[in-house]
Amino acid sequence: MEPVRIGVVGTGSVGSTLGRRWAEAGHAVRFGTRDLERSDVRSLVAAVDGDAEAVMVEGAADADVLVLAVPANAVESTLSGLDFSGVLVDPTNSYPEPGPEPGAARAARLAPNARVVKAFNTVGAEVMADPDLGGVAATMPLAGDDPDAKELVAGLARELGFEPLDVGDLSAAVHLENLARLWIHLAITGGNREFAFVHRAR
Repeated sequence: MEPVRIGVVGTGSVGSTLGRRWAEAGHAVRFGTRDLERSDVRSLVAAVDGDAEAVMVEGAADADVLVLAVPANAVESTLSGLDFSGVLVDPTNSYPEPGPEPGAARAARLAPNARVVKAFNTVGAEVMADPDLGGVAATMPLAGDDPDAKELVAGLARELGFEPLDVGDLSAAVHLENLARLWIHLAITGGNREFAFVHRAR
């Protein structure tokens, strides 16, 4: 696909893995952080083989796609004051209980000009790094109201090796958040994070 400007807010395992892989695929990635002097942030950028740099959170929003790779309880403070009108990818999860409102609905409320797509919330960073499950591609379900935004995110998922699955409009995002809670539960109780759900028709 054509190169896309991607902002990734958050440099934890999810943000760093997604950002690194997209930069290596030829996209321009800006990692948004609150502290440009952090050694782990500088090390992350230095290790990326591609077009990547660290910027303040506001700078990351100068992008076509903005990935909200932050804890669920940091979403409001992250989006507060950002005027973003591109494609906003929400991979956040509340665990063990749902939050007061679905995460994707909250993101849409806090970023009313953005086209929100719920995606990248049903697996951990280990599978994001390698979605090949013994020759079968992990499924990446996604939900959103804008067909073009979903197609763009589906393309980005496909580039990483996932098989995208459109599950419907943004109201269906709550099902992805419930699926993520099951994934987290299984990862914790089973002591294994290197698995994913696969949707295959007969």
